[in-house]
Amino acid sequence: MARVTLGDIAAELGVSKFAVSRALAGKGGVSPTTRQLVEEAADRLGYLRAAPRESDEIQLILHDHDPVNSELAMQIQAGVQQEASAAGVPIRMGWTHDPAEVAALAREASGAVLFGPHSAEAVEAARSARKPLVRIGWLDPLQQVDQVMAADHEAGAAVGNYLAGLGHREIAYVHGTPGFRGRMERLFGLRETAEIEHGVLIHEMKFVENAQFSNAFRELRAKTDGVTAFFCAHDGLALTVVSELLRLGYQVPEDMTVVGFGDFTAATQITPQLTTVRLPGRDMGMAAIRLLVDRIKLGNRNIAVAQRLYVVPEIIERESSGPRRAGKLLKVPA
Repeated sequence: MARVTLGDIAAELGVSKFAVSRALAGKGGVSPTTRQLVEEAADRLGYLRAAPRESDEIQLILHDHDPVNSELAMQIQAGVQQEASAAGVPIRMGWTHDPAEVAALAREASGAVLFGPHSAEAVEAARSARKPLVRIGWLDPLQQVDQVMAADHEAGAAVGNYLAGLGHREIAYVHGTPGFRGRMERLFGLRETAEIEHGVLIHEMKFVENAQFSNAFRELRAKTDGVTAFFCAHDGLALTVVSELLRLGYQVPEDMTVVGFGDFTAATQITPQLTTVRLPGRDMGMAAIRLLVDRIKLGNRNIAVAQRLYVVPEIIERESSGPRRAGKLLKVPA
């Protein structure tokens, strides 16, 4: 008896072989009714299905609730797509923060890239798929997962040198909501150069992102009136600091210098334009794909241990920074 083919099923139902192939593979492009008819015909005719084959696609898994990193996510996505296209590797994208869904997406691909504020459980879920995995973001210490990340500590150190070079002797580091690993690394780097090497006094400002800046500013004023520079953990915080300082009657940068982190679109849409640290998002995405493709192709011949790849940001100097001057005393916010 001749083996039943896709063409036989297509002829039986009066549909194309393409539709039959898509339906039996569980892919999109066919209606639920057609899919059911194809399944029934395949069983009735005795079609022998091939064993499921692992997809050769790479899965980019983005966190679905990440407003702070939305622009960075787009940059990373662009880099991932660009490098995957150059390598001839198909790429698909999914948005979730659920560990079970993360694991399912990773299992269905030949390898995965994970970006966003995913929980430790989600990272472990992706790792449990036992496929090559690259995390763009922070990991637990010595976690055996490949990582691509911006050099946060080094960026903070560079800002420390930059502000000390401008003559600032007291700097406020603005966390916003505390507890993010990258923000702490920038603070550690800032202290390493500004505080330890240059003798600059560092103050910390912590507050919930949506709360008013004025409360934290009042607390800072109670401790000192010598702060003349603010280094902010991301550009969104820097925009708040600039606008609040202007509202209180300060001039930027004549009285106060403000430096952000990220160099996203809003940095050039305010007056004065924001001095900031540019995150190389596209390059991070490209580096993640190179590392992942290398893992997939070389398999057991690759480096056995997890790798850390740090991409170096750069300071972009604009109008919100300047040399320390004998400015006004800090005002107590109303």
